[in-house]
This record gives sequence, C-alpha cells and structure tokens, in this order.
Amino acid sequence: MSKITPELQLDIERFLFEEAELLDRHRFRDWLALFADDVAYYMPVTTNYHEQASGEAPPTGAVACYFDETLHTLTQRVRRLETGKAWAEMPPSRTRHSISNVYIRPGDIAGEWDVSCNFMLYRSRLERQEDQFIGTRVDRLRPNTGGGPRWKIARRDMRLDQATLLANNLSLFF
Repeated sequence: MSKITPELQLDIERFLFEEAELLDRHRFRDWLALFADDVAYYMPVTTNYHEQASGEAPPTGAVACYFDETLHTLTQRVRRLETGKAWAEMPPSRTRHSISNVYIRPGDIAGEWDVSCNFMLYRSRLERQEDQFIGTRVDRLRPNTGGGPRWKIARRDMRLDQATLLANNLSLFF
C-alpha cells in the first residue's frame, strides 16, 4: 500500500489549486491537458428522497446526469467556447473555484490516488447574474508518465449539494 506523506498531500493540493486557477483564467486548453485520455467526468442530478417507514432504499435504475462526459465531449465543449458564438458564455462568465477539505486515499491501482474535496464555484455574468455551486467531488489521479503535468485526472465524480439549480445554464467546468 502506498504511503500518504505530507509531500504527497501538498503536491496533490497544489495540483488541484493550479487546476482551479486555469479554469478561472479561462485557460481551457491547458485544463484539458490535465485529463487522462480515458477520463470519466460525471455529475448526477441531485435528488431528494423521503425515506419510507420501511427504510427501503430509493428506486434504482437510470440516473439523470448534468454531466456524463469523456475527454472527447469535454474537448468539444471547449472548442465551442473558443468560437466566440456560445451564447451561454457571451460575455464570458467570471468564476472563482474554491477547493477545500482535500482527503487522499490510495486507489485500486498502485500509484493512483482517490482524492476527495469540497468545492464552491462562484459565477458572475452580465450585470446581475450570480450563481453558486457547492458540493463534493472525488477525483482519481494517476501519475503522468509523459511530459506535462505530474498528475492526470482519470475520473471526476461530482455531487452538488443543491437539488434545484437556479442557474440559467451549466456552461461551466467544475
């Protein structure tokens, strides 16, 4: 089993903070370079279930998602933003990504890490449009054996705290 050292914790936290800065500076191509070719980028819709007196679990089956993406679909979204014709981002949003409570666990494959954290994404657009997205996510990080960033994001599983989104769109990256 791999050991979690203070140096590893700091290295992974720095990676997450640098990623947040890339997004806030709209450096989306550099952000895409942080993902593994086989990345799964996933955010299910948050639902509220009232437990029945019997204690039965909520119904299972197909889950509605805000995002269920691959590197290909993320790249398509970035390309659309680069055209300058993506109406949902005209003018571009001003964002602040905040990351906290970073917790690291060894992944199922040696050298990979499951990294959970809390996030808050603040967006300001136009004159009066403001949105906040708050939740938690778990990233699967693997060492990058090629050039470029030290880590690659192989999976991102995001869960929003809000069950009802008041935002006009979800043209953002989390």
